[in-house]
Amino acid sequence: MAKLVQIVFLIIMAVTVVEAYDVLLGVYYGLNGDNLPPPWKVVQLCEKYNIRRIRLDGPNVDVLNAFRGTGIDVSFSIPNDKLTDMATNKTRVEEWFNTYIKPFIGDFKINYIIVGDKAIPGLDNCILPVMMSLQDLLNAHYLGQVKITTLVGYNGALASKDPPSSGAFHETVSENLRGILQFLVEEGSPLMVSVFPYRKYKFHGGVSLNYAIFNETKPVVRDGELNYYNLFDAMVDAFYAAIDKEAVGDVTIAVGETGWPTCGDNDTSTKAIAAEYNKKFVTHICSGKGTPRKPNVFLEGFIQSIFNEDENPDGESQCYGMFDVDMNPSYSLFSNATTLNPLVRKGKKN
Repeated sequence: MAKLVQIVFLIIMAVTVVEAYDVLLGVYYGLNGDNLPPPWKVVQLCEKYNIRRIRLDGPNVDVLNAFRGTGIDVSFSIPNDKLTDMATNKTRVEEWFNTYIKPFIGDFKINYIIVGDKAIPGLDNCILPVMMSLQDLLNAHYLGQVKITTLVGYNGALASKDPPSSGAFHETVSENLRGILQFLVEEGSPLMVSVFPYRKYKFHGGVSLNYAIFNETKPVVRDGELNYYNLFDAMVDAFYAAIDKEAVGDVTIAVGETGWPTCGDNDTSTKAIAAEYNKKFVTHICSGKGTPRKPNVFLEGFIQSIFNEDENPDGESQCYGMFDVDMNPSYSLFSNATTLNPLVRKGKKN
């Protein structure tokens, strides 16, 4: 069983090429727990299970030092409480850069710097100035391969969501978001979004469990000529529709967080259903099929999370861990993982 689970996570976290696309998957490494293993042990876990990409809420020097020289790609956010000061003071941006970016140049690949975690609405006027200042610093240090984005929430940013083609950003944030999207187009970066079908299934009603966990075989939602077999696609396409309405050009999407809880206050918050959702999510992402609105446009994704975090708010937000704090897998994701090939290869986009 241990060998089976190890192969499973090789599949999930490796850079995999499917149908001539580079498909990138990773995990969210949250730090909101009082019983979490030290960072050096987390590095050992990542190396054991070939986890090659992690995303942090915010940079932590101890964590970043632990990942030096490991070959594991790292993404992290600028915390929301720093944005107002950094937006009006470029010196603060440079100080942050000199603390969390410059000392680690060459030690690992930084995938994304995420300017704000669901900071829209509220801090939407701060995000673009920080992005622009950071981009200047990256360019000055020949780090153009590092992508800058922001993480946008499904309920916070979208005023309209159903059907997916009606997706639109709130009018109060549309102008600032348009500037952010124009920046993303110019720099070739995606918009990072938060997509949790579990939360829509639990809190909004009218959604079947099978639709939420990729188990429907017939279309559940018909939106014009588009058919939706799963809630994940419908949620992502609501973001795509909102982006299209801003008419700034082609902006792709990266899924900054998704997953299913294994505990909480709902009888569908179980390890078995979490394994089912994450298994189907991985298969869906690796198919290279995209979504009904954006077929054949690949998605990047981060699964939440490595561990349960007992300092998050009570309920399901504490319960997304794929490993327990002793670093044993909470569940396996495939029953026949040995038929899959976790090789790291380079592919070409059409």
